[in-house]
Amino acid sequence: MSISIAPDGREFAFPTPEQNREEIKKLQKITEEQRKLGRKIVVVQGMGFVGSVMATVVADAEDKNGNPYYFVHGHDLVSRRSFWKIPVINNGESPIQAEDPEISKIFPRVVKEKKTLRATWNEFAYKLADVIVVDIQLDAIKPDFGRASTGYCNLSAFREGMRTIGRSISPECLVLIETTVPPGTCEKVVKPIIEKEFKKRGIDTTKNPPLIAHSYERVMPGRNYVSSIRNFCRTFSGIDKKSEELAREFLSIVLDIQNHPLYCLENTNASELAKVLENSYRATNIALMLEWAKMAEKIGVNLFEVIKSIKVRKGTHDNMLKPSLGVGGYCLTKDPVLANWSAEALFDLDEKLPMAIHSVNINDTMALHTVELIEEVFPNLTDKRVAILGVSYLGDVADTRHSPSKLLWEELMEKDAVISVHDPLVKIWPEVGNMRVKKDIKTVLSDTEIVIFAVGHKSYLDLEPEEVVPLCGKPPLIIDCSNFISDKKIIKYLKLGCEVKGVGKGHIERLKVKGKR
Repeated sequence: MSISIAPDGREFAFPTPEQNREEIKKLQKITEEQRKLGRKIVVVQGMGFVGSVMATVVADAEDKNGNPYYFVHGHDLVSRRSFWKIPVINNGESPIQAEDPEISKIFPRVVKEKKTLRATWNEFAYKLADVIVVDIQLDAIKPDFGRASTGYCNLSAFREGMRTIGRSISPECLVLIETTVPPGTCEKVVKPIIEKEFKKRGIDTTKNPPLIAHSYERVMPGRNYVSSIRNFCRTFSGIDKKSEELAREFLSIVLDIQNHPLYCLENTNASELAKVLENSYRATNIALMLEWAKMAEKIGVNLFEVIKSIKVRKGTHDNMLKPSLGVGGYCLTKDPVLANWSAEALFDLDEKLPMAIHSVNINDTMALHTVELIEEVFPNLTDKRVAILGVSYLGDVADTRHSPSKLLWEELMEKDAVISVHDPLVKIWPEVGNMRVKKDIKTVLSDTEIVIFAVGHKSYLDLEPEEVVPLCGKPPLIIDCSNFISDKKIIKYLKLGCEVKGVGKGHIERLKVKGKR
């Protein structure tokens, strides 16, 4: 029997043929009941970090009288990786962990109270849809470490998802692509696939062309997870005028467009490019900071205070980012690669995006600088006991995809260090052999010689030096990867006999003098 295991260890058996038949009957019955209530049917394809929360936001949308606009079928695959999400969601639980308190409220509200969201594995749901929101994963493949120019996009799983849609939906159904895709995807990939499937079904695509739109998400996992979907400006576009208007209508109902207006671009190529450009800009911004962090360390400057002083001038440098352990997550690590690949593969262009790709190379290897800081104090790391605090890619989220902590862990392992990892939100680290992440920080810090504050989880920001040092048994080397430790706390660590190093924090030597006063 095949099973899917949830992060908390619960096991869920794959559905039987009889359960599949029963599921189709349930989908039909639920849809009929919802249509009688005047609600349209939305299917969200992919119950991951974006899709599952997007599904709740759509299911939560209601008119001024409190009546829901939509019923949502959340669809995911019968696979070891994904199937567990379906029963978890149907129990009113969130399949993702985050610090946003709304996450734990919105799932039970729409599943148990409003009863406007139900997850399913059965593709029959697509036959019932008025709108499909595509939130399936699409990765860039980077085969050569530190050489993002060789990266490419494997569209095979995405294409199969589009074929599933094309062989199921009615011609009147809007397909809204929310997944971040290479520029040209809606026009050159999605449209041809759905047209081909329509023609197989005898649908005249001249009279009934596929209705396709694109509106990229700007999800920010963390304390404002749900708000980053509902209360954020959206760029969108349609493959044609009818698609554009249907997308505008749907987004206007689901999102707070009164305070966060929509921006319509002329075609899907433009809105697809907008997303990858937006994230390429951020990736380049961060990459730039690494060389300035290194300079600041060498000349005794606190780069974080410098950045703060520059941001006093509003309107010109508000988006200046800060150095850190590295860049992780689903977007900044891949979006420039998607655009670079698209230039040749989809548009046959000779000129690509060398600056954006160089930024990815810097960001992918950025965690090596933290190792360099450690080696300034311990040139030989063999058998040195190291505690890595945080394995997710961002503070207060449980997402470990492309986390820079992975490269840090790998590099320290190569140097024969003895490593313990802790994270208050992550239970299993899939990218490191499904490692179980320790929850007891006392155990992790016990007898530790090097403590790396890798991620800005709130629980780490609240740690006091008087707590940390005794747990280690003797004063450890403290590494601050992104200004997680205030100068006041650094001075305390120094007074307790610790050595302290920080990315971009060249002023620590001067703090030693203050600590002696």
